[in-house]
Amino acid sequence: MKLEIVQFVSANKADFVAFWSKEYSYDLEHLYDKNIGKSLDKNRVWALYKWKNSTEEIAKKKQQSIRTVYLSQLKKLPSLSSHEAGKKYLASLQGGAIWDIFWLHCINHRLFPIFDQHTYRAMAKICNFTLSELPDSRPQKIQIYFDHYIPFTKTFQNVSHRDLDKALFAYGRFLKRGLSGK
Repeated sequence: MKLEIVQFVSANKADFVAFWSKEYSYDLEHLYDKNIGKSLDKNRVWALYKWKNSTEEIAKKKQQSIRTVYLSQLKKLPSLSSHEAGKKYLASLQGGAIWDIFWLHCINHRLFPIFDQHTYRAMAKICNFTLSELPDSRPQKIQIYFDHYIPFTKTFQNVSHRDLDKALFAYGRFLKRGLSGK
């Protein structure tokens, strides 16, 4: 019989990212890897939102949102070279806050990190926030993203942006689901 327990130890930022990014797993990761950072077209947008939605089958209402909010932007994509430009552009979009923020990431993945309930939960735990879950309000989510999350991710220097995304997602999911992963 082999019995084990989990023991948490303090880590520096590089060790945190190295450990938790290895715990990351996502069934549709190939859709992200194949399409991010490339010129956006209809097929890439669909692939990236399937990845974001974590399923090949997207509900009709979400499909309509992708068509009207994001695909409609393909002919007039901004360059988004600053966070302020991203914030201004985001105000013109009519999708859900998390999907609109992901759209910023699709346009400029180096400047705008991925953000969702899991990455927020990870940041909240690390920073000892009193609010460990994202609020429902669109304006609050957007404010948290620009005022807290982006500055937080910038403190992780000398680590890959993608590895940081993976680490925060895996850690945040762990915090929600526990050791069972469910």
